Amino acid sequence: MTTHTTVGLNPTELHVLVLVARLGRLLSRHLRTAWGHPFTVTIQTINRTLAKLVDAKLLTYCEHFQSHGYDPRGAIGWTRHGRLYSLTPFGWEMIKQAFPMLEEGSERLAPTMFNPQHQAEHQIEYAEVITSLIQSLPYVPGIVGMSSYIEMDLGPTARPRADGIVVVRRWIDATQPDCERSSLYPWLGIGKQTGQIDQLYAIEIDRGTEELSIITGKAHSYGELYRSKYWEGRYSWPLIAFTVPSERRKRAVLDAWEIGWPGSQLLIATIDDVRESGILTPIWTAQYTKHGQRIQQIHRFLRAGWFEQIIA
Repeated sequence: MTTHTTVGLNPTELHVLVLVARLGRLLSRHLRTAWGHPFTVTIQTINRTLAKLVDAKLLTYCEHFQSHGYDPRGAIGWTRHGRLYSLTPFGWEMIKQAFPMLEEGSERLAPTMFNPQHQAEHQIEYAEVITSLIQSLPYVPGIVGMSSYIEMDLGPTARPRADGIVVVRRWIDATQPDCERSSLYPWLGIGKQTGQIDQLYAIEIDRGTEELSIITGKAHSYGELYRSKYWEGRYSWPLIAFTVPSERRKRAVLDAWEIGWPGSQLLIATIDDVRESGILTPIWTAQYTKHGQRIQQIHRFLRAGWFEQIIA
C-alpha cells in the first residue's frame, strides 16, 4: 500500500490546500485573490498547482455553469464560471495531519462533498465575501490577522449554523506597526496578545431562494442562543452579516429577521455591492432597535467607531 505524506508538496501547493480547507469550495480566481498582499503568484501558477493537486487526488472539482434562462427560440443560455475546487477526503486528512491547529473546538474544515446544482452559486458568493475581506485587510492599520471557519455550529446543536464565522483580530491601539501583523492567512496561528481583541462575524449568504419563514426561523435560533448564554466563554457574540441579491430582498430579509428576533442588530448588503465596492466600504445597512424604535442606517463591516478613527 502506498503511504501518502506531505513530502513532495512545495509551499505553494500546501498553501492552496490550506486556503481551500479554510475558505471552502473555490474558483481559481478566488485562490489568486486570497493569496494575500503582495500578490506574488500568477493565475497560471495557481492553475498548474491545482492540476497537480487534482492528479494527486488531494483536490476534486466540478465544472460550474450558470444558466441565464430561455431565449425566445427556446434555447438555454449558459456561462461557464470554471472549475469549483474542493478537498477530497484524502486531502482533508492530509491537511489535518500537517496543520493540527486548523481544527479548534467544534469548528469544521470545509466539507468535501456538495451538490453543485444547488450549492455552487451559494459557495461562490461566500468565497467572494471572504476573499474581499482578505484582499482589503492588509490596507487597514492595526489589523493582526483573521480566521475563517466554514459552516460553524454556534450552539450545542446544529441550530443556528452560520454559513461561516470570520474572526478579525486587531490591536486596540491602531497605531501598532505593521511588523506586528500575523503573516498567516487565512488563520491565526499565534495566540492573542495583551492589547489585542477579536471581532467575530457570522456570515449568512442569502440568494433569495429560501422562504422568508426560514429567515425568521434562523433569527429565532440566533436569539435563543444569545439568551441561553451558551456562547459566553467560547467566543464573543458575533455581528451577523447577510448578503442578499437585491434591495428588494434586503427589505424582505430585514422584516423577516425582525419578526424572528425583535430588536436585534443585523448588517445587510447586496452581493453586487460587495463585488463592486469591497466589503470594507460603507455598503452595509445596520438594523437595530433604540428606545423602542426600529432604526436602519449606513454601517461599515468593521466596528464603525474604531474604523472611522483610523481612516480619518
